[in-house]
Amino acid sequence: MIDTIALPAGAAARAPAPPPGRARRATRFAVERYGPGQEGRRELEAFIAASFRDAYGAEVSHFCDVLLGCRDGHGRWVAALGYSLAADGPVFLEQYLDTPIESALGGRAGAPVARADIVEVGNLASGHPGAARALIVSTTRHLHAQGLRWVAFTATVSLLNSFTRLRLQPQVLAPADPARLADAGRRWGSYYDTQPKVMFGDIRYGYAQLT
Repeated sequence: MIDTIALPAGAAARAPAPPPGRARRATRFAVERYGPGQEGRRELEAFIAASFRDAYGAEVSHFCDVLLGCRDGHGRWVAALGYSLAADGPVFLEQYLDTPIESALGGRAGAPVARADIVEVGNLASGHPGAARALIVSTTRHLHAQGLRWVAFTATVSLLNSFTRLRLQPQVLAPADPARLADAGRRWGSYYDTQPKVMFGDIRYGYAQLT
């Protein structure tokens, strides 16, 4: 386990109101980290794959280098995401871009961006109100502690809503066009019907907002 997140009372939106005279308790989640080949990782990969299959009819076979999973108080997986360092090689979302990720980000940032400062986040799956936000908070802390500066990811509207609730402000980098993929997005079911976009954000800004 790398983190324990307690969402403030009411942050797990849509939870029923407590009985009169009883305060709403914070919702706690335990976050675990799995590197390539690490014991227990396949279980988390299966959770991610099942989540995408149930939501979009997608067949996910690509997983980020590092996976973070979020368990509830009963030990059940309720959310997951992954990340890959751009310094380690091409990242998945570069398929949507005309230039390497550091060039695309540098153009938007108005200054050179080093590839070593960039991380791609992906594989986001959530089956619990508030769990995705808890995982975003934990991941932001984790990436900031590694000295990374920029995060890039592909986002649906629901994911963007999670960032908005956390007062984060990611920016659009490009549309996520399935025609740019080798299989033209056929394995992704209805995922691209959501019109996802490639987004980026400043990790330092995000960390400051969340602490």
